[in-house]
Amino acid sequence: MRLCLLAVSIAVLMPFAVAAQTAKPAAPAAPAGSAAPSIIDQEEERFEEAIRSFGFLSGAAYQCLPEADRTAHDREVMRAFSGLVRLFGSDRAFFYAAAFGAGTSMSIDRAQCKSYIEDFRAGMKVGSRAQ
Repeated sequence: MRLCLLAVSIAVLMPFAVAAQTAKPAAPAAPAGSAAPSIIDQEEERFEEAIRSFGFLSGAAYQCLPEADRTAHDREVMRAFSGLVRLFGSDRAFFYAAAFGAGTSMSIDRAQCKSYIEDFRAGMKVGSRAQ
């Protein structure tokens, strides 16, 4: 008896399920009075872009350093990553790590190496004061 009721229920609901799958979903409604992203969204996007830029800079500085100095640099990078995880969560720390990987693997302008290293150290110094 239960199987018969289940079969009838499925047969009755099947056309509704098919109709629901083929119908186009409605576009999400924008918040009233706002066509552009909010200021908070823009600030978050800018912050995440700054994290990515610093990650790339960290990777570029890694490429510029002699082999003997890379271990100390790795420790600094891990310190930055850990701080990002602790303060802003794993998603933003992942942005940093991914950008660091890109910075270590992409070809860079070696004439900029001094600037990359100085900017990385200045960024780490500012981050140390903030904590």
